Amino acid sequence: MNSLAILLALAAAISWALTQIIAKIGLKRMDLVPYLFIRPLLALLFIVPYGLLTSGFYLPSPGLIGIAILGGLTDSFAGTMLYMFAIRKSSAHKAASLANTAPFWGVVAAVLFLGERAQLTTFIAGGSVALGAYFLVTRRGTTSTSYSFWEPLPALGTGILWGLAETVPAKYCLTHGMTPITFQLILVCTAAVSWGSVAILRRKKHHLHFPWPGVRVALFTSFTGFFLGWLLWLSGLNLALACQLAPVRGGAMTLFAFIFSILLLHERPSAYSIIGMLLTVAGVSLASIMG
Repeated sequence: MNSLAILLALAAAISWALTQIIAKIGLKRMDLVPYLFIRPLLALLFIVPYGLLTSGFYLPSPGLIGIAILGGLTDSFAGTMLYMFAIRKSSAHKAASLANTAPFWGVVAAVLFLGERAQLTTFIAGGSVALGAYFLVTRRGTTSTSYSFWEPLPALGTGILWGLAETVPAKYCLTHGMTPITFQLILVCTAAVSWGSVAILRRKKHHLHFPWPGVRVALFTSFTGFFLGWLLWLSGLNLALACQLAPVRGGAMTLFAFIFSILLLHERPSAYSIIGMLLTVAGVSLASIMG
C-alpha cells in the first residue's frame, strides 16, 4: 500500500480521535443542538479560504452533488447525532471505541458498493479492529445490573453510518471528478443546513445559547474534525483503495481516542481493555504492512 496514504490516514485518525474526545468537554459547556449547529458554520472559516487559495471549488454533475449530500446527511447529521447521544450516556472511551468499528463496515461497503477487490488480510484487519473495540468496552464480571444491552447501540449505529459515509460516497465522488475540498464544502454545508433546521424547530420552545467556553471548543473541533481530519482522509483516499485505508483509520482512531480519554478526561478504563488495544494495533499493522 502507498506509504503516504497510510500516513495521511493515520494523521486523519489522530485528528478525528481528538475531536471525538474533546466533544465530551464541548457538551458540558454548551447544549447539544447549539453545539452541533455552530460547528459546521465555524468550519467554513477554514474550508472556504483554503479552497479559494488552492484548487478552488468545482461543482460537477447534480448526481455527484446528491451523493456528496447523502454522505453529509449520513456522516455529519445522523452519525454525529447518534455519537453525541452515546457520549452523553457513557464514558468517552467506550462510545468512541464502539463508534470506531466503522472500518469493518467501511471494508464491507467498499467491496459491495464500490466493487473493490476483497482481500482476506483487509477483512481480517477490519475484524480485528472491531473485536478490539469490543474488548475495550468489556469488563470482567459485568452483570445485568451494571450493563444494559441497549447502551452500546447508539455508538454501534454511529460506527455503521460513519463506515458507510466515509468510504462509499467519499471515494465514489473523488473517483468521478469531484475535488476533495469541494466534497468537504458540500458535506459541511449539508451539516449546517441539517442542524440549522433542527435549531430552528427547537428555538420555538427553547432559546439557543452560545456561551464563549462552548464556542471555543466548537471552533477547535470544527478545525480538527470538519477541516483537517477530512482533508487528510480524502487526500489519502486519492492514493489508495478505501477498503485498505478503512482499517488503518479506524484502528488508529480507537487507539488514540482511548489514550486521549485518559490524558484529557482522566477516565479510568479497566485493565481488561489492554486486550482491545493490542487487537486494534494488530489490525492497523496488518492493514498497513500487508494491505
